[in-house]
Amino acid sequence: MKIARNWILLLVVIIIVSVLLFITGRQHNIYIENKTVGEYAAVKDIKYSLDGEKEKKIKPNKRKAEVVKGRSHKLLVEFKDDSGVSQKIEKKFELKATEDVIIYLPILVNDGNNWIEEFVTKE
Repeated sequence: MKIARNWILLLVVIIIVSVLLFITGRQHNIYIENKTVGEYAAVKDIKYSLDGEKEKKIKPNKRKAEVVKGRSHKLLVEFKDDSGVSQKIEKKFELKATEDVIIYLPILVNDGNNWIEEFVTKE
């Protein structure tokens, strides 16, 4: 009886550890886009840093792909506004377990609401 209980307990622990590793170790694709979206024009001089990594510059009408691990992330965006003054925006966001997202920088720098959305591939 004790042997069966120990095996069941071991199995439960393995399942719990597996679920935790899946959630925390899952890689997500994050697409950073600097293209004109509706009324929001692409930003000319803009840099971004994802989760404290090295800053990366993105040209207008381009999209870059980043691969991140985990659920919670921090995006730091630095750009020059119309008057040439340097601005910084920091946003924190969380992803679902199997979610890939696209971030629209022109919407983000203009305080738009839908600056992040789930990325769905066309089939």
